[in-house]
Amino acid sequence: MYNFRVYTLRDGSKRIIKLKEGESFKEELQRAGIQEKQIFQMQLVEKPK
Repeated sequence: MYNFRVYTLRDGSKRIIKLKEGESFKEELQRAGIQEKQIFQMQLVEKPK
């Protein structure tokens, strides 16, 4: 089973990223194409909705 991180951005949009083992937070943000200052909320989920 895979874990996903759901980013809710300040503009109300959401980005869902499948987590990769050993990947840093900065690498994850780069892969998602977002900057840390854009994030309103983060959630770790097993299945994205």
